[in-house]
Amino acid sequence: MTAHKHAALMLQYAQDAAETDRPWERWEVSDSTKYDSSGRLVRNWRQLGDNPDWNSNVRYRRKPQVIRVGRHEFPKPLINELVIGVNYFYVKIGNTCFEAAESSWMGNGQDQMRLESKRVHLTREAAQAHADVLNAICRGDID
Repeated sequence: MTAHKHAALMLQYAQDAAETDRPWERWEVSDSTKYDSSGRLVRNWRQLGDNPDWNSNVRYRRKPQVIRVGRHEFPKPLINELVIGVNYFYVKIGNTCFEAAESSWMGNGQDQMRLESKRVHLTREAAQAHADVLNAICRGDID
């Protein structure tokens, strides 16, 4: 007998349920069938309103975790190594500010340093949001 398609997610959900009586607030659902101009599936994630029914035709995920600094926030950086060849984005120091840059994971020292310093993201938007918060801190804008 094979495991349920969402078995691993169900375990994560059970952990959340052990911590809060409203675990669905930490989760999102997508039943999207929309495609972009290049033919890739576009996922439109939306907040769960109650306990999930774990429909096998629907995707579920924990909401991306964020780090808050004052009124600013950015997605939590990655903590695990990527697969060799995967493109990723990271926060780098530019000439006048922090900015997002792109690289391909090779598992080398530079990749490891970026990962260990908590600057690696899977999207440009996440890396740029991280850079924007660091720039705000440097300006003293942390209310």
